[in-house]
Amino acid sequence: MKIRHILIFLLILLLAPISVSTAQEKAEHPVVRIGIVKDGPVIRFPDHLETVKQEILALTANQFDVRFPADKTIVADWTMPGIIVAVNQLLIDPDVGLVITVGFRASDHVCSLRELKKPVIAASVVNAEMQQLPRKGSASGVRNLTYISPQRKPGSSLWAFQEIVPFNHLAVLADGLFVETFPKLDRFTRRVLDDLPVEVKIVRAERSAQAVLEALPPKTDGVMVFPLMRFSPGEFQKLVDGLTSRKLPSFSAYGPTEVKQGLLASINSESLIPRRARRIAMNVHRILLGEDAGTLPVAFPSDEQLTINMATARAVGVYPTWRVLIEAELLHEQPGGVERHLSLNSAVREAIAANLDLAVQDRNVAAGKQVVNQARSALLPRMDLDAKGFVIDDDRAMATGGVQPERSVTGSATGTQIIYSEDAWSNFTAEKHFQASREEERETAKLDIILDTAVAYLEVLRAKTIERIQKDNLRLTRANLERARARVSIGMASRAEEFRWESEIATSKQVVLDALARRRESENALNRLLNRPQEERFTTEETDLKDPLLLISDERFHVRMDNPKSLSILRDFLVEQGLAAAPELRRLDAAIEAQKRILLATKRAHWLPTFSLQGNVTELLAEDGEGQRDDGLTGQNDTDWSAGVFATFPLFEGGGKQAATKRALEELFGLRTERQATAEKIEEKIRSSLHQAGASYVSIELSRDAAEASAKNLELVTDSYVRGTVSIIDLIDAQNSALVADQAAENAVYDFLIDLMKVQRATGQFDFFMPREEREAWFQRLEIFFEQAGMAPKRR
Repeated sequence: MKIRHILIFLLILLLAPISVSTAQEKAEHPVVRIGIVKDGPVIRFPDHLETVKQEILALTANQFDVRFPADKTIVADWTMPGIIVAVNQLLIDPDVGLVITVGFRASDHVCSLRELKKPVIAASVVNAEMQQLPRKGSASGVRNLTYISPQRKPGSSLWAFQEIVPFNHLAVLADGLFVETFPKLDRFTRRVLDDLPVEVKIVRAERSAQAVLEALPPKTDGVMVFPLMRFSPGEFQKLVDGLTSRKLPSFSAYGPTEVKQGLLASINSESLIPRRARRIAMNVHRILLGEDAGTLPVAFPSDEQLTINMATARAVGVYPTWRVLIEAELLHEQPGGVERHLSLNSAVREAIAANLDLAVQDRNVAAGKQVVNQARSALLPRMDLDAKGFVIDDDRAMATGGVQPERSVTGSATGTQIIYSEDAWSNFTAEKHFQASREEERETAKLDIILDTAVAYLEVLRAKTIERIQKDNLRLTRANLERARARVSIGMASRAEEFRWESEIATSKQVVLDALARRRESENALNRLLNRPQEERFTTEETDLKDPLLLISDERFHVRMDNPKSLSILRDFLVEQGLAAAPELRRLDAAIEAQKRILLATKRAHWLPTFSLQGNVTELLAEDGEGQRDDGLTGQNDTDWSAGVFATFPLFEGGGKQAATKRALEELFGLRTERQATAEKIEEKIRSSLHQAGASYVSIELSRDAAEASAKNLELVTDSYVRGTVSIIDLIDAQNSALVADQAAENAVYDFLIDLMKVQRATGQFDFFMPREEREAWFQRLEIFFEQAGMAPKRR
C-alpha cells in the first residue's frame, strides 16, 4: 500500500512540471489590446469587423494573446470632431497597443498625422493619390503608420462605367462627410476623365432618397454611387428604384452587393472584403513581431471583377458591348419571364413529342397502316356500278329481236368476292410484316433522336461550364495584372510585365467570346431538336453521376466498371441485352417474315389458281327506236342477272414464275445476311462504346486529381510571384496548366455521360424510360449474369 502511494506521488511530481510549463507558456504570451475606430453607426452594410478579428486571432494565436476590449472599439458620430476625439482617445490610451481605423474619415485623419506613438493601421483608404497620403517607396515612410491602398489604375471605376454607358453628365452621389473629407473629388474625377467632355456634379446624399433624386441635374445620364453609409436599407432601395424608373444608369463604388440590389454595375470583387481582412491580420502580426508599421507595403491588389445587373440594364435601356459582356459577371442574364426550364429528362421527352424528324417517321408509320388496309381490301367483296348508253343502226336493232334496241340506256351492278387468291393473301400478310418493320424503323429513329437530344443537352452544359471556366480564367488574369501593377509600383518589376498581362487579357477575352459563341451554338442545336425557335432562351438543370434517372447513380452499376474483369462481363451482359432489344434486328426480322411469305407465294404460283365469285345485275333504264323489247312477244323483261364461280391460272408467263421464285429466295438470303451483319455491328458498337465509357469513367477521378494539384501549384506560384521569387513566365505557365486541368476535369464528366448515352443507344434502351420495377428486374438479370460468370455480387 505504501509502495502504491509512493508511486502515485512520484508520478504527480513528474507530471506537475509539464502542467505548470503549459500554463506558464500560455500565460507568457504577450497580451495585446487592439483599439478600433469606426466613423459612425452603420445599419445598411454588414459589419465585417468580426471577420477582421477572427483573421487576427487565427494568425497570432500561438504567439500573442490578442484582445479586443469592448470599450476600446469606438463608434463615432459621423462628424469630424467626433472622429478626431475617438482617434485621439485610443492613441493616448496606455492599455491600447495598436489602433485600427475602419472608417474612411478616420483612416484619412490618422494618415495626416506625422507623429504616432503607437502602431496604426488605416484600413479604409479610398484612393491614396486623391488623398495625397504619405508614400516612401512601397510603404508610408511614417513611423508607426501603415495603410491599405487599393492598387488599381486611377479612375478605373469611372472608365469601366464609361465603357458600359458613354455618359456626358455624371452625378456623383456621396455622403456629406465623404465630400468634406475629399473636397477635390469633382476635380479629381474630371482629371481622370480629361480625355472626355464630361461634366461632373457632386450630390450630397445623407439619409433621404427623395432629396437625392430631386438634387440630380436634369441632364444627368450617369450616376456614380459612393458608399452611402448613413442610408437605411429602405431608403437605399427607394434611391435604386428611383434611378431605374428615371432610366439613369448607375455604378456602385462599393461592390456587387449593391448591384444585386438593383444598381447597374460595379467593378469591385466580392473577395475584396475578406482579402482586406486577411491583409489587416498580416499587418497586425508583422507589427507585433517587431516590424515598424511605416515599413510595411501599402499597395493592395484590388482584384477587380466587373458585375452587371442585366435586369437593370434592360430596364434603363442599356445594351453593353460584347467587349464588356465577355469579362463581366452577369446577374439576371436571362430576361424576366423566361419560365422555360430544361433538364436532361424533360429535354428528351420534349424531343420525342415534338421533333420533326421523328414526326416524319410517325407519318410513314401512319401511311404504312393504310398500305396494309389497302392490301386487305383485295380480300374483301367488291362492288362495281356501271351505266351505259348505246345507239346502233335500226336494221341491226330489228335483227336482235329486242335484245338490243336502237337507242338504250342501261345500268348494272357487278359484285366480286375473292374466294382464294395467293397473290392477295401473300400481299396482305407481307404488308403486315412490312408495317411491323416500319414501326421498328420508327423506334430506331426514336432512339437516335433520344441520343442526339441527350448529347445536345450535355453539350449545352459543357459549353456553359467551359464558358464559366474561361471567364474565371479571365478574372484571374485580370487579378494577375493588378498584382503586376503592384510589383511595378514598388520597383519589383518593369512595365513589361504589365504589358504582358494586358496581352494575356486580350487573348483571354477572345477565348471567352469563342466560348460564348459555342454555348449559343449548342443551345440552338438543342432547340432545333426540340422544334423550338432556335434563339429561344431557357435555363438548364445540372446533370452529374448522381442523377437518380441514370443507372450509373446506382452502386450496383458503377461497381461493375471499376476493374477490367467486371467490365468485360458487363460488356457481355449488355451485348446479350442489346441484341434482344435492338429495333434494328426486329425490323429485319419483320422484313424476313414478309419475304418468306412472298417466297411461299411465288412457289404456290406454279400450281395454285385464283378462285373468285362474281354476280351481275343489269337494268334497262330507257329504250327507243327499232328493236325495242316487247314483253308480250319475247318474254324478256328489263332486268338481266348472272352469277358464276371462276378459277384463273396463268399457264405460261415466259419464265416469269421461276424468276420471281429465285428473286424472292435471293432477297430472303440477303435479309438474313443483313441481319447477321447488323447484329455484329450492334455488338461491336456496344463493346466499343462501353470500352470508351470505361476509359472516360476512370479519367474523371484522374482529371480531378490533376485539377486539384494544378490549383494548389497555381496558388503557390501566385504567392511566390507576389513575393518576387518567381517570374511572370512561371505564373503564366501555372495558370495555363490550371486552366487546362480545370477544363479536362469538367470535360471528363461530360465525356463519360455522353459515352454512357452512346452505350444505352447501342443497347436499345435508355434510363429515362425505365420504371422502378423494370430497373430492378434489369439489375436482377445483371446480378444473375455475373453469378453465372463466376463473380458474386459486390458492394462498395
